[in-house]
Amino acid sequence: MEFTQQELDHSNAVLNDYAVSLTGSELSFYVHYWGGETSLPTNHVHKHSFFEICYVADGEGWYEEGGERWALRPGTLFMSRPHLKHQIISQKELYTVFVAFELIPGESSEEGIRRFRSLEKSHNFVLPEAGNLPAVWIWLALLKQVSASRRFLDDGVLGLACSLLTSFENAFDDRRDAVKAPTLHPSASTLVHRAKLYIRDNLAQELKLSSVADYLHVSSRHLSRLFAEELGQSYSVYVRKERIRHAVSLMTGTEWSIKRIAEECGFDTVHYFTTVFKSEMGEPPGQFLKKLKNSETF
Repeated sequence: MEFTQQELDHSNAVLNDYAVSLTGSELSFYVHYWGGETSLPTNHVHKHSFFEICYVADGEGWYEEGGERWALRPGTLFMSRPHLKHQIISQKELYTVFVAFELIPGESSEEGIRRFRSLEKSHNFVLPEAGNLPAVWIWLALLKQVSASRRFLDDGVLGLACSLLTSFENAFDDRRDAVKAPTLHPSASTLVHRAKLYIRDNLAQELKLSSVADYLHVSSRHLSRLFAEELGQSYSVYVRKERIRHAVSLMTGTEWSIKRIAEECGFDTVHYFTTVFKSEMGEPPGQFLKKLKNSETF
C-alpha cells in the first residue's frame, strides 16, 4: 500500500462518514472507526468490546496477547478479538491500516451470527503472509476507490466496505486451510445465456456454431445439445430467428435501406435476406415496410 499519511487520513475520514452502518443480505455491521498510520507508535495494553483488524503494509513490530508474542512484518494481517487484552509494539515504523467493527445481530442471519461469534475463539488470528488474501486486495481497492470517487459513494464504497468485513470471516476461520472448495463448472443455462449474448452482439458476423463454441470453450456438439435442451430449438434456428428479430427492430426504428439492414443482420445478399424474412414473417421485407409506413401515416 503506497499511501501517504495525508491520503490515508482523507480516505479514512470519508469512510468514517459514509461507511459506518453496512447492510448485506445476511450480515450487517456497525463500524466504530476506520484508520491508518504510516508510522504507528507502540500503544498501551488495552482491550475492545468489538473486533479490530489490522494489516501491516510495512515496518516491523510485535503483537502481544495473553502473555504470548507474534512478529509483525509486511504482509501480516491480524485480529484483536473482543474483550482480550493486547498490545501492539512498534520496532520499525509500523505502517498499518485498521478497522474496528461489530456485527449487528438483529440485522444478520443466524448463520452469520454463529460464524462471526466463532471468530471470537479462533486460534487463527495472526496471518503472517496475507498479502494475497482477498481481504487485503479488497482493502486496497476500497482505499483507492475512496480516493478516486467523486460521486456515487454509496454504490462505489459501501459495497466494497461490506465485502471487506465479510471477507474477514473466511480469512480468520480456523477451518480455512482444511476446507477445499469444490470444482465448479458453468451451468447449462449460464453457457446458453453467454451464447445468446454473443449472438445478439455479433449478428453482423457469420456466427458459425464452431466459432461460438470456441468462444465458450466447449465442443460444437455440446453447445448444439444445450440449445436443444434449454431452448427447444436448434442453434441454426435460434440464430436465424434472432437475425430476423433484429431486422424487424431496425425496420421499425431506423430509416435504413433493406440492403443495409440485411448486412447489419448478417445476410450476404438482399435476396437471401428476403427469402429468410418471408419464411419467418410471412411476407417479404419490402411489403412489411410498406405496411409499416401506411400504418404510421394513419
